[in-house]
Order: sequence, then C-alpha cells, then structure tokens
Amino acid sequence: MKQSRAIMPAGETLIRKVLLTNAVSSGACGLLLLSIPGYVAVWTGLDSRTALVETGIFLLLFVAFLVWTATRSIVSPTAVLVIAVIDILWVVGSALLLEVKGTTGTMTVFGLWVIFLTAAVVGVFAIFEVLYCWRNRSFGRNQAIR
Repeated sequence: MKQSRAIMPAGETLIRKVLLTNAVSSGACGLLLLSIPGYVAVWTGLDSRTALVETGIFLLLFVAFLVWTATRSIVSPTAVLVIAVIDILWVVGSALLLEVKGTTGTMTVFGLWVIFLTAAVVGVFAIFEVLYCWRNRSFGRNQAIR
C-alpha cells in the first residue's frame, strides 16, 4: 500500500524565512518607536510622537500576525497575500509621506533615508510574498490536504 504524502505549497521554507525576517525587522522598529518616540522624532524630524507610538503598536500587532502565519503547519497563501497587501500599502504610504511637502520640509536627511530604505526593504518582502502567492494560487483547490 502506498503511503500518501501531504500536499505542500511550493517555496514554503523560503517564505517562512521571509516572514520571520519581516517579523524581526518590524518588531525592532516597533519597539524602537514605542520605547523612544521622542528621540525618533528628533532624529527623523517627524514631529508627531503620537503617530510614531501608534505606528509602533501597529507594527507589534503585525509581528504577531507574521509569526502566527509563519509557524502554521502549512503557510497559507491567503494569509501571505494579506501580509503582502499590508507591505505594499506600507511602501505606498512611505512614498506618499515623502511626497508631502510639509512633512519633507521638516524631516532630517537621516529621516528621509530611513523612510526610503525601510520602504525598499518592505518592498523586497512584498515581492517574495507576492511570488509565493502567485506560485501557489491554485493551492487547496480540488486537493486533499492532510
């Protein structure tokens, strides 16, 4: 008698590493924003400490979702798609923040580079996440998952 093998999505090992790397970097940023929002405001020129703290809280909630998704027995392409959309929205939001003339007028050069580099890293995460979803777009349809 042949033993059945469970059907697994393609690239699952890589996407787990991407999600956990995303979690570590997002967690570090979130903790930084929550623990020293005043210093972050001075370094970057972003003067709304409340917005920085709220962003830190959002990032920690996002980290919880990333870790939860990465530690499931099967990494759901649908959950990864939600994460990819959030990451893409982060990149778009960063671009809009850099476009706003009032914000960029008060930001430091360090702050501009932080926003730009963070958006670039998040964009790379989003590319891996979208590719995983694309490769596994038919995962779970007409298949028995064990």
